[in-house]
Amino acid sequence: MSRYSLKPLPHRSDLFEVAVGWDAGLDTYFVMAFGGPDAAREPAIRLWRGTSLRDITSSEGLLAIARPLAEIPDDLAAKLHLDRLAAPHNPEAAICRLITDLLAPPFPTRR
Repeated sequence: MSRYSLKPLPHRSDLFEVAVGWDAGLDTYFVMAFGGPDAAREPAIRLWRGTSLRDITSSEGLLAIARPLAEIPDDLAAKLHLDRLAAPHNPEAAICRLITDLLAPPFPTRR
């Protein structure tokens, strides 16, 4: 898994961080936008994409979501692509099998 912290755009004063990266377990890129603390003093999650299997399949798609929120370094798409190549989704890995089992719909019960 990789994670990059991005600076929110100046007009997005409601955000203090935008995080993007690659999640090999879910075979997806992800983006999270954090606002100020909530009642429990935890950062409020304003946006979270890439939470399901193959939700965001390209770095370009990821950056299209992040671009209205944060400053995007010129080399970020290339870094994200290299992260995916360095840590590809492996359906045989124990963590991937666990995630697949957790996300699989339950078998219907017979009566």
